[in-house]
Amino acid sequence: MGSMPRRARHLIPIDLPHRREAMAACAVLILLVQLLLAQLTLGLAVAFAVIGTASRWRLWWLTGPAAAGLAWALVVGPGHAAAGFGAGPAHVLDYLGQGHLVERLSHPLAAFAGARYWLPRQLPIALISGAAEAALIGWLSWLHTDESAIAPRRPGAVAAIRAAVAASLIRSGSVVTRDGCALGVDAATGAVVDLRWREIAGGVLVVGAVAQEVTVASLQVVHAALRRRKPLIVIDLSADAAIAGALSAACAATGTRLTRLPAATGQLGSVVRGRSAALLRVGSPELAVRACADIAALGRHLRRIGVDGDGLVWVPGGDSLPVAALAPLISGGGAVGLPVLMTTTSTAVARELAGLVGVMLIHRLADPAAVADLAALAGSKPRPAPLAAGDFTLAVNAPRRRLVELGRLVPARLPAPAVRSERTWRRLRYDVA
Repeated sequence: MGSMPRRARHLIPIDLPHRREAMAACAVLILLVQLLLAQLTLGLAVAFAVIGTASRWRLWWLTGPAAAGLAWALVVGPGHAAAGFGAGPAHVLDYLGQGHLVERLSHPLAAFAGARYWLPRQLPIALISGAAEAALIGWLSWLHTDESAIAPRRPGAVAAIRAAVAASLIRSGSVVTRDGCALGVDAATGAVVDLRWREIAGGVLVVGAVAQEVTVASLQVVHAALRRRKPLIVIDLSADAAIAGALSAACAATGTRLTRLPAATGQLGSVVRGRSAALLRVGSPELAVRACADIAALGRHLRRIGVDGDGLVWVPGGDSLPVAALAPLISGGGAVGLPVLMTTTSTAVARELAGLVGVMLIHRLADPAAVADLAALAGSKPRPAPLAAGDFTLAVNAPRRRLVELGRLVPARLPAPAVRSERTWRRLRYDVA
């Protein structure tokens, strides 16, 4: 899934003799030519390059001034704009062509006499050429820098608007996408970060140092599954009443029947048949192991009769559940339609489970380096980045799936309206692939 970070490349080989001297001479020559023939272009290019570096916007922002220059040139007329752009160079060349060149160069300021009249006339075309030069400078800077050393881009206005619209929809309860569920927004592009059901089939592990963050993130998937009328089986090892309360609210919002069952029960088949939800409250790891055995037995039964469960197994707070009990559920859950969604606040437990699942949703950890380590175990290599509250790294070990290096969780309100989600998402571009 992951690939090696891009290494810097140079148009002029770095081992070329006298490379620095040659580049310096070319830079001076280009600067002199522009000072003589394209003064406003040079000034705008430098200004645009400084703005782009300081703002860390993507180079696409330069299409704005370029489009403004093109529109201006069309309004005044292409011929008039070209004549205005060439008036300055013509004046300078005419001055240098009269008399001895050395004598003329001894009074360089005289070449720019009347600049207040002809310099503004360069502006329409200078906006276009200055934006093009700034784009070239930005591309060369990107090309000559290792990928790991490039500062992350800041989202532009389009990304900010896109993120605000998407976040508003998710908060209103529109967590169902065409192929999966919405988790939040991509911090860089404003696109919706989603998980797809075919990826969830390989197992999902949500890890972070703050229990509330990982619980809320997993609830987002649970909420979407309930809206899709998927059967849900919950193994709750925690004594946190908030989890049961949130599950009850989600079931009430989606019209799903919720049943509380003991750890050892033969009623799980009815949960799949009725497309309902079951909460298995287990107070010890031993009871949790028995619950896992019951779910594994249900999976074998579904396989035997050739039925896809089309459901989800949620294990919130699975720190104390032995990995040996979870491993068979993870490996076989996708094949019978009962994939496993787990949460943990233990880095050690996450390391054990990372190689078993297809998706890692990694929130803040006490050890920042563990984010990259866990993602690598899941088959991805994200760029190391500090995570703030609500931020996450999504590592998906699936073909043709782009790694989301940094996303921001957007919790959906519960209860939430069960309408307009699919129709609304069709009008948005939410894929990140």
